[in-house]
Amino acid sequence: MKVFRLILSSVLFGSFLTGCAHQKPVNSNDLSQFTPEQIEQLNREALLIASKRLEEMVIQARTNQSTLNYLATDLFLKGNMSLLEGDYATAAVLFKHLVTLVPDDEFLQRKYAISLIREGDLENAVGVLEKLYKDTKDERVGLILAGVYTGLEKEDSARKIYRQLLVLNPKNEDACIFLGKSLAVSKETSKAISQLKTCALKDKTNGMYDYYVGKIYMDMGKIPEAMESFKTSNNRQPSLAQATSALGMLLEEREDHDGAIKVYKKYLNLQPNDSTILNRMVQVLFQKEKFDEVVTYAERLSDLEPENLNLKVKLGILYTDSKKYPEAVSIFKDLLAAAPKSDKILYYLGVIHQEMNDLQNSIEYFNQIPSSSGLYTDSSVQMANMLSTLAQSQSEIEGKFIKFVNSKIDELKDMRVEFSVIKAGYYEGEGKYKEAMEAMMVIQDEKNFSNQHKYYLANLYEKEKRYEESTALVMGILEKEPKNAHAWNFLGYSLLVRGVELDKAYDYIQKALKINPDDGYIRDSLGWYYFKKGQTSKALKELELAFKKVPDDVEIIKHLAFVHRELKNYKRAKIYFESALKLVRYQFERQEILGFMTELEVERIPASEKLD
Repeated sequence: MKVFRLILSSVLFGSFLTGCAHQKPVNSNDLSQFTPEQIEQLNREALLIASKRLEEMVIQARTNQSTLNYLATDLFLKGNMSLLEGDYATAAVLFKHLVTLVPDDEFLQRKYAISLIREGDLENAVGVLEKLYKDTKDERVGLILAGVYTGLEKEDSARKIYRQLLVLNPKNEDACIFLGKSLAVSKETSKAISQLKTCALKDKTNGMYDYYVGKIYMDMGKIPEAMESFKTSNNRQPSLAQATSALGMLLEEREDHDGAIKVYKKYLNLQPNDSTILNRMVQVLFQKEKFDEVVTYAERLSDLEPENLNLKVKLGILYTDSKKYPEAVSIFKDLLAAAPKSDKILYYLGVIHQEMNDLQNSIEYFNQIPSSSGLYTDSSVQMANMLSTLAQSQSEIEGKFIKFVNSKIDELKDMRVEFSVIKAGYYEGEGKYKEAMEAMMVIQDEKNFSNQHKYYLANLYEKEKRYEESTALVMGILEKEPKNAHAWNFLGYSLLVRGVELDKAYDYIQKALKINPDDGYIRDSLGWYYFKKGQTSKALKELELAFKKVPDDVEIIKHLAFVHRELKNYKRAKIYFESALKLVRYQFERQEILGFMTELEVERIPASEKLD
């Protein structure tokens, strides 16, 4: 920075300024007494004085070789340090006098030219470089000189140099590309493209030329031509990142994601740790939902960019989707350490532990989500469900579960129905139907108490043999919705379960079928009607149709088992009972099915064995 140049100059030239009595020394610890303009002026004065003093010292040093060597070394070290520190003006002064002292050293002349360029003194830099290039024909010097010509808007001179360099070395990539760029900037695009293609023919394994042809076409809006150039570049040099990126992005824009993946994959086989291309690969695989493939690339990218928290979140989600739960937990714990109050990370950890069936830890993470979070309500619902599950196997937790659910019913008014249903479900699973009914009855007037909730309450009434109340509740639905197939089916199935008024039950079920003939639950009711009437073949046909439509319903599977038992297809009946056993939620349901299976085994025993 310019404001520090005065201090640095004072340090560098301290020994040179000793004899300058008129130069008042500046206290580098107290710059506040000067304005930036005053400091800049002092900088210029210091450099002028130092330059004049150096000129005198150079003249004196020429008379003595030891002094010359010492001064040359001192100037080089201080000039190089100035370049490294970014003090280019000081560096330029030092190298100016150094090349006067050692005029034939090409390396020092390049250093001098570079310091002039960095300082912005292009005019003086040109003079130094022109002489140096004329003497050496060094390609590096020629490139620098051409670049300076371009900076001075002397494009013809720059192009002349580039062409000279290409004569000397037809494979000089920089000379060719800069010449092509120069022509393209001047709107001589045909010449630019022709030049680059000529270079490509002379250097057939270098894809850089076709890449720049593609860029020129892109600037012209000629996308198909650009695509072909990028493809050619990629084929010539598959390891060229620029061509891979450009081609891949164009393919993505055309929504040819599979094509982009193929391009990125070919490159990453050669350059596996290129974070830019890895990023593109991860993005496009995510977009295509190729989660199994993306994990490897995301892991590699995460190793290269350990501070990329967004990537770690994606990787954690990938591990979760792949059921690699320990890896997912490790990722999200690292993220939680970096952002301990992040509701999203706490939520992810809660979900993962829930998937692992580690309910206690899941509850602990969900419980840390603050009420101000948009995830608070859902996390509360998840906690209620898990506490319900734990309470079913650990009776001492029931009190904690009920207290938690009641607190949420009071706190989250819009979720009163949802939490009440969870509470009712717990009581139902424990066979406490009265308590389950009470939990549902108190929310009947809530605006989001739907027909599904009415069916659930009606079903609880049925279990308590309060048939008049269940019928009245469902009839209330039919008064408003006379074409509600589920309501007609409920009434019919209720009569079947009770074993009364089977003809009326059939009429109700037929009404439901006319409204919705493809409903698996209604087909199940019809099949069960036929079973009750002893028409086993018809029952089997309807129940098999119901099973195809709803293959994971416990009641339908049980009905199929009963029909096969009736038909003495005991092996088949056992298979269905076992299937139902895998789907039951509550312990009492499990015991009921196990009882049916025991009865089935007894029936299978031949009469002679029973007598024994």
